[in-house]
Amino acid sequence: MYTLLSGLYKYMFQKDEYCVLILGLDNAGKTTFLEQTKTKFSKNYKGMNLSKITSTVGLNIGTIDVGKARLMFWDLGGQDELQSLWDKVSSR
Repeated sequence: MYTLLSGLYKYMFQKDEYCVLILGLDNAGKTTFLEQTKTKFSKNYKGMNLSKITSTVGLNIGTIDVGKARLMFWDLGGQDELQSLWDKVSSR
């Protein structure tokens, strides 16, 4: 009985999750794209001042709910030191 109710609950309320990897060279506008997307699709998110965005050191993660889907954006920094990680992250 629990399995039936659990399945019904997931069908009714759980959102499909998708991961989006934003990958590119340093200073290509990946974080700016992420901030503008979060500002457009999130109701209460004000966003940071676009002129104050600096180079990403490491990783930025943003989550946006669109309809019945949840999009998780991974903004991976583009510095030379981090480019060796790109093939490991993008192959998943």
